[in-house]
Amino acid sequence: MNFFEAQDKARRNTSVLILLFVCAVAGLVVLTNLLILGVMAYSKTGVLVFSPIELQHYFKWDVFAAVAFGICALIFLGSLYKTLQLSTGGRAVAEMLGGQLISQNTHDLYERKILNVVEEMAIAAGMPIPKVYLLDEISINAFAAGKTPATAVIGITRGAVTQLSRDELQGVIGHEFSHIFNGDMKLNIRLMGVLHGILLIGIIGYYILRSMRFSKSSRNQKGGNAAVAILGLGFGLMVIGYVGTFFGQWIKAVVSRQREYLADASAVQFTRNKDSIAGALKKIGGSGAGSVLNAATAPEYSHAYFANGVASYWQSLFATHPPLAKRIKNIDPLWDGKYITPTYITERETEPGTKDKSQAQKTTAKMAIAAAVLSAADQAVANVGTLSQESVEYVHQLLKTIPENLRNAAQEAWSARAVIYAVLVNKQKDHNEAWSIIDQFADKDIPGFARIYQHEMTQLDDKLKLPLLELCLNSLRELSENQYRQFKEIVNKIITADKKVDLNEWVIQRFVLQQLDEHFGFRKPAKAKHAFLGAVKADAEILLSLIAYVEHDNDDEAKKAFAAGKKEIGAGAFNMISRNELELTALNKALDSLMQLKPLLKPRILKACAAIILADNQPTTKGIELMRTISSCLDCPMPPLRT
Repeated sequence: MNFFEAQDKARRNTSVLILLFVCAVAGLVVLTNLLILGVMAYSKTGVLVFSPIELQHYFKWDVFAAVAFGICALIFLGSLYKTLQLSTGGRAVAEMLGGQLISQNTHDLYERKILNVVEEMAIAAGMPIPKVYLLDEISINAFAAGKTPATAVIGITRGAVTQLSRDELQGVIGHEFSHIFNGDMKLNIRLMGVLHGILLIGIIGYYILRSMRFSKSSRNQKGGNAAVAILGLGFGLMVIGYVGTFFGQWIKAVVSRQREYLADASAVQFTRNKDSIAGALKKIGGSGAGSVLNAATAPEYSHAYFANGVASYWQSLFATHPPLAKRIKNIDPLWDGKYITPTYITERETEPGTKDKSQAQKTTAKMAIAAAVLSAADQAVANVGTLSQESVEYVHQLLKTIPENLRNAAQEAWSARAVIYAVLVNKQKDHNEAWSIIDQFADKDIPGFARIYQHEMTQLDDKLKLPLLELCLNSLRELSENQYRQFKEIVNKIITADKKVDLNEWVIQRFVLQQLDEHFGFRKPAKAKHAFLGAVKADAEILLSLIAYVEHDNDDEAKKAFAAGKKEIGAGAFNMISRNELELTALNKALDSLMQLKPLLKPRILKACAAIILADNQPTTKGIELMRTISSCLDCPMPPLRT
């Protein structure tokens, strides 16, 4: 199953979840009405009535409707409350579990190791770099959380960071990236919301019983029947609520166990090293703390951990993960059944492939030739949502060739702004006007650093600019909301200073600001609503025409390339737009519309883009950067493509 099929399945799974939710609500409405009828009968007769024939005498449609409305409203509001509580993305889940954000400029060796692993794997996968939260737990566990890749975070325990090797950490992070690619994160949050809404019924019943402890009427013979009826109502609501939660937890466990096998298999595929993830699982089995989390809220998110995070009496029934031994056997059939007792890794691990800078540059060049290059539209689309050890190693060496001054600046929110300003100034024809804007609106000292970085930027290889932007993006998520507003305003002022937005500026604007807008809640994730290409014909024509003109200077060659893109996806009705009619404002609107395509239609757009770029078998860095920007906007993580 490829990335697009996984996304489509996740969308359909959400529909199934909604159906199950509706069925659960209907069942709770019926049970609660039966309880109310029983309470009404007892309060009037003093006798418990179980016969449906007898109970029907007390049935009233207006009461039934009122109870149904009350239950639906209660569950809906409870679910909405929990969903809104988690709407800020993965950060809310991480903080709920007691996680602390690892700063990008940390000097702690363990924290630096996990940040490097996550950065390299994210860039190699073509997805936004998730923020990393450290849970102060001695157990070995991790999770991915968030509604979209742009708002995703990775949570990991201190035990995992200090007891797992770099290879084992890659296996764990590869497992979590699989959950991101497969659309599991959004489903996880919705499950939490649904279960919280159902649980509210039981909580109300509990508070009714609790309040009766202080009620004098329970000791008064005259009000005895009413008191007992209220006690019965409270107890009944508790039973109904917790029974509903019981089945909800069971469904959650069944769904989760199947997804864990898929994530394990994907991690092995990503790392091409079964010992990486198997080694992490063996260390969990050999650890006294195992993978159990001590946070009070740990059970709520139990279905999303790398390994079972909750110790429960009903482990076999509600276990959200397959048995540890079974997972290991699935990955390593020759396993001898012996676990590994983990020890703290105290020495500084040597980074794989550590070399001097000139040697790293040579290695990168060799890998760019040896690794798969963009050679076919099908291959480009097949790479979406995948991760390979070759790509990780390529990115690892690529990042080493970025000048140390720029690399360090990109890892801190304050100086990352100066790096982005420097990139933009480098693209401007009139540098003086751009510097005037930065001097006037930027924080003190930033303009001076931006001038230093701008000088270094002139020497930077084109293939390093997009990875540098990705590093900056990760740091810029640590800005406050007001700081981000100021940064965004300056970026837009620089870009529009010459009354014209060129393509290079647009790539920076769209690539950087779209992801940050989603992170800070200024842009809502696009909802899939277009089920066929005809609905977005005009938008697709704008996008494909622009790519043809960008990649091919000659109009005749551009037309041939556009025709190749049409043929690749069988879109014979598409017409090429003339160069003079294209505007970047129209491109923004077109891309916003294409973001609303359903998952299985997105690969057709990307295949057309790739076919246009490859029409002359000489893809340029500029064309590839444009394609990766478009892929990122469509939430289709595309690994780095080499020319």
